This record gives sequence, C-alpha cells and structure tokens, in this order.
Amino acid sequence: MEKRYLTVSALNRYLKAKIDADTQLQKILIKGEISNFKHHTSGHLYFTLKDEKSRINAVMFSSKANKMLFELENGMKVLIQASVSVYDVAGTYQLYVDSIEQDGLGNLFLRYEQLKKQLSLEGLFDLDKKITIPKFPSKIAVLSAYPSAALADIVRTINLRFPVVRVIVFPIPVQGKDAYIHIIRTLNYVDTLKFSTIIIARGGGSLEDLWNFNEEGLARAICNCKTPIISGVGHEVDFTICDFVADYRAATPTAAAIKATPDLIELKQSVNNLQYKLNTLMKQKITLNEQLLRRIKSFYLFKNPDKLFEDKKAKVDYLYDRLNDIFTYNLSNQCNKAKHLMQIFNHQANLFTINQNNHLNLINKSMEQLMKQKMKYEQERFYYLVSKLNTLSPLTTLERGYAIILKDEKVISKADDLKSGDKVEIKMKGGSQKAIIE
Repeated sequence: MEKRYLTVSALNRYLKAKIDADTQLQKILIKGEISNFKHHTSGHLYFTLKDEKSRINAVMFSSKANKMLFELENGMKVLIQASVSVYDVAGTYQLYVDSIEQDGLGNLFLRYEQLKKQLSLEGLFDLDKKITIPKFPSKIAVLSAYPSAALADIVRTINLRFPVVRVIVFPIPVQGKDAYIHIIRTLNYVDTLKFSTIIIARGGGSLEDLWNFNEEGLARAICNCKTPIISGVGHEVDFTICDFVADYRAATPTAAAIKATPDLIELKQSVNNLQYKLNTLMKQKITLNEQLLRRIKSFYLFKNPDKLFEDKKAKVDYLYDRLNDIFTYNLSNQCNKAKHLMQIFNHQANLFTINQNNHLNLINKSMEQLMKQKMKYEQERFYYLVSKLNTLSPLTTLERGYAIILKDEKVISKADDLKSGDKVEIKMKGGSQKAIIE
C-alpha cells in the first residue's frame, strides 16, 4: 500500500481548523503575567502570557488595542479575554486577545480615572466655575430616588433646620443601565425653574452602583447648569465625577441638606445676640451723647458768645494787615524786576541797533563793489558785441567796394529777379543812386 505524506503547511492548516472548530477555545478567560512585550509600529501588541509553570504567545491587533484604557508593561498582572488559534506559518498556537484588564483593578476604575483626568484638564473642576451656594434659599430642588433613605434624611434635615424653605422632590433613577440619561433630562428641566439650590443625592454603594454619577454626559450637564448644585452622592469615602463638577461636594446626603440651609434655631439665637448687643450699644451711645451734651452746655464760650466774635475780629485784622504787607512787598518786588528788565531790554536794543547798522553798511559796500564789477563786465561785453556787430554789418561790406540793389525796398540777390525797365536803388559807399534796368 502506497504511503501518503502530508506537507508541513497542510498539517498546520489541519491543526488550525481543528482548534478553530472547538467552541470552548473561541472565547476563553485567562490570567497571567505580561513578558516580552512589544508595541509594533503597526499598532499591534505582541507579548507572552506566563505563570509560574508555563507560557503562551499572544497578539492583540490594533483595532482592539486602540480601545485600551492603559498601557501594557512587562511584569503586569492581567485578565484577558481571547480566542486560541494556530499561526500556521510558524506552526505555533497562540492567543488572539479581544480585551485586557489589570488584575485587581477593574475597567470601571480605569474609565473613572481617565475621565476624571480628561475633565480636569478641560477645566470643569476649576474653582472659578463654581457658583456660590445661597445662604438663605427660598426653594430647593432635590433629585433623588423616591422613596429612599437618602431622600428622607435630606427632607427631615431641611425641615428641622429651615422649615420656611420650600422643598420639591424630583424622583430620578439612581442605579441601572442608562439611568444617567434620565438624570440629565430631569436636571436640565429643573435648571429652568429658577430654584435657589439643586441637591443631587443617593446613598452609598459600590463603584458599579454609583457609576451613573461618573458618566461624562451628566458631568457636563452639571457644569452647564445655571443653578447652584450640591452633590450628596454616596458616603464620605465615595467620590464620583459629579462631586468634582458640582458647586459643592457634601460627604453624605444629610451633609448636603446642612450645606443647603441655615439652622433656624442658630439664626434665632444669633438674632437675639445681635439684638442684645445692639441694645447695649445704643444705651452706651445715648449715655455718651448725654455726657457730651452736658459738657457742651457748660462750655464757657456758650456763656460768653462775644468771645467768639472778638477773637475772629482780631484774626481778621491780623490777616488784613498781613495780606496788605504781602501785597505791598510783592508789588515793590515786581516793579524792581520790571525796571531791571527794561534796562536789560534797552541795552540789548541798542546793541542790536548798532549791530544792524554795521551789517547794513557792510551790505552797502558789498553792493557798490558788486555793481561796479557788474557795470564793468556789461560795458566790456557791450563793446565786444558792437565790434562783432560791425564785423557782420553790410555797411562794412559796402566800404570794401560792394553795392546793394534794392527793388521796391527789397534786396535783389540774383540777376533773374530783374527785367528791363525795372527801377532800382543802388546803395554803395558814400550814398545811393536811382537807376533803370535796360
């Protein structure tokens, strides 16, 4: 019988199909320690999951790795949900990871810390965003489960401390899936009703029980409210995102009621104390004013009023004489200054006049010299032009034996311009003669 041999790749594919067909291996929960961790440039995470006795390779693809709320590190204890399959190229089986949690630290807490950090960086927890809680509210809105121990504590505390305030309860779900959506709707509606204060409260519980008060949407709704909000969620050790965003965080629902109201008994006692102090002070003031009035009545000037006018008259005379002396002194001083300035002015004016006369004399002399030079230059130029004109004059040409023939007072320059019988005038040296052309 002929033997049939499998290829390595065929064997690996067969084993992969076998393992993939096992439903028990398609969704397993496994815990262990991270080692040989590598964050590939592609975004995929490669690592080895090990315990005290064994180890297995694992990969988490980038599409799922991007949803993680923390960074993997070597030595980290983790809880993993994954499937098992064979990587047929290498012939090894490995984990294909869907999700990872830190062992001993749930995803809810990680989400809580991440959202807390994000909102803090955005400034939602800043003190300048907090609204002051009014000391004397007229009406208070309480958002809590109905009925509940937390709500009963709040209402009882408010009625004991400040029974004159109006309290209106708005029932809300404080636990369960999407309860925060109903809380947001109620809160937005109540914010439009012009309450003095809003209290959001519920009793204590686990992180899961309180999770609706850690939702980002509710945190932003609280931040956007115009009405002051007191958060009384959980016990003293419980902290939610709502506590950080609210205008005041109370350790318990009862503490929230105490913060929202003044104590009427304490107010009455304070008013009585103030009234007693006021009466005491008024009596003291009256006694002091009576003593002052008696002293004023016995003052000697009121018994001798003329003394007041005599002193004032003497002071007026003194001031008059003093003012007159000052005026006379100032007038004399100003006259002396004026005389001195006049002397200075006259001296400066004389100097200026002398300087200007000297300057004018210099200018006149300079002008005379310039005029003589100009006359001499123009005279020489005139003689030059006359000489040049004489050189070019036609009369000079006549003196050399030439003649000018004129017909009708126009110079004849060529013989063709004359014909027989024309009367002409001939100019030559010594005079001119009339002639007729034949």
